[in-house]
Amino acid sequence: MFKNYFKKIYKARLKKINEKSKIRIENERNKYISILNHDIKTALLAQIQALELYLNNKAPKEILYEILNSSEFLYEIVKNTIFLSNYERQKKNLKLENIDIEDIISEVKKSVESLAKYKNQNIILKTNSKNITLKADKLFINKIIHNIITSSISYGFENSDIEISVKESKDKISFKTKNKSIYMTKEKIKNILEDKKTNDLNQLGMSLNLNIANKLISAHKWNIIADSKQDNSSVFGFVAKK
Repeated sequence: MFKNYFKKIYKARLKKINEKSKIRIENERNKYISILNHDIKTALLAQIQALELYLNNKAPKEILYEILNSSEFLYEIVKNTIFLSNYERQKKNLKLENIDIEDIISEVKKSVESLAKYKNQNIILKTNSKNITLKADKLFINKIIHNIITSSISYGFENSDIEISVKESKDKISFKTKNKSIYMTKEKIKNILEDKKTNDLNQLGMSLNLNIANKLISAHKWNIIADSKQDNSSVFGFVAKK
């Protein structure tokens, strides 16, 4: 009697779990379709229109730089979408090791130099000590820093500075990027971090970048830094306990 009773309970719970999994998978599928439909379609359309102008001799050579920028943006969207899809499906355990955070920043800085150059931005690194290390998953910390810096460049004003600061104290390490950009309300920042759909063209790609960074920061049990001020400056980063 009890055996059959517990079997029924187990089957009922298993059914609920399966239903929740189906809903989660469907939500993920819809999210990726939305990304493809919104961000990628917009970038491709910009490229097509730019090429048409160029081929019709109605645009200067500088239009090629616009196409290059759009292509790099599109590439970032594709990489992030694939990364997020794999991460949501697998959610692997962190492989923690001692990472020199300045080495990671240097690698990322090289990879985004063309994007910063296109917007005539200077990337400035500030640190209060050398050889700052923290325990982190190397793949994930690289992705976190890359996505935060890329977002700061993409969303930042042209002809401005991107300040990257790394500070170490007795019990924590902080990483921050500061840029000059349009003011965002706390609600808008929350929507970006929680992956709620945005129709703001100025946030194309930024939402996905920071959403992924937020997930990976949370996986490390660190605290994210996300703030925007009315003096047109924004700060993003994280605080990690030693």
